[in-house]
Amino acid sequence: MDASPKHVREQIARSKFYLQRKDVLRSLRVLAQALGMLVGAQIVGRERIEIGILMEEAIRLLMEQETMKRAVPGGLAYKKGQERELGAQLTRMADVLESLREKARVEEHRKRLAELDGLVIAGQAELDKKESLEARKFFRRAVELYGDEPGLYVDLGNRLMLAGLVSEAAEYFQKNIELAPTDVRPYALLAQCLDAQGDGTKAEEILKATVRRFGPDEAMHVRLAKGALERRAWGEALQNAQAALAVNPTSRDGQRYAEAASERVYGDPKGYLVSEEHRTSRKPVEIKL
Repeated sequence: MDASPKHVREQIARSKFYLQRKDVLRSLRVLAQALGMLVGAQIVGRERIEIGILMEEAIRLLMEQETMKRAVPGGLAYKKGQERELGAQLTRMADVLESLREKARVEEHRKRLAELDGLVIAGQAELDKKESLEARKFFRRAVELYGDEPGLYVDLGNRLMLAGLVSEAAEYFQKNIELAPTDVRPYALLAQCLDAQGDGTKAEEILKATVRRFGPDEAMHVRLAKGALERRAWGEALQNAQAALAVNPTSRDGQRYAEAASERVYGDPKGYLVSEEHRTSRKPVEIKL
């Protein structure tokens, strides 16, 4: 560790900066490090005197904080030659403060989840009674208060979708995508809502974009294969069905769609199983209805 006078002064200045931001914990950590640097450091003369004055001031400012007054009513003071003891004391105080903050954070989060669960359960109860307007009120309140809770929009969207409220569900899935674009779950669910609303084209666009971004997915490729078959895009259907089978060779839907597309492309439901080497010996003929 660099124990040069310059570095020690920088650490002391950093501790004061944290105090200005009311960050007592970081100030304690940094000041303890500065004291540790002084242990056995070869700093003498004027520089040592200046650092001593800066350290006295930093400790005094630290002790003026309400958190420290409650923890050490008698206060602490810097004395030359006692850097090791004072640094260890500050480190212990920082550990205790960090532990208390973590406990408070966990308790606060537990309280938040309990309140959130209450709103979600109340909303679900209204959905069960077919009171969709009342359910929406509880769900809106949930996202207003706890919208930053991971997965909340997906959970509420699922509940709305299962209740047949696909338009409202789509809004929740879209919001989840905006807030957490790396969460893959809402993409397929949003596509499912769009399908239910009769917008199959947009649903397929979302699924294709999702596969490009996150990689192969059996369910998404199966859905794309089904849509391509409906559009009589036999080659595209076969490609997606095979992609689904590559992810899960036992996929029943993947096999069913692969055989349906293969019959149109190769004239044989099992044609897609023929090796490429044998296939190139004959030109595939797409059967048109």
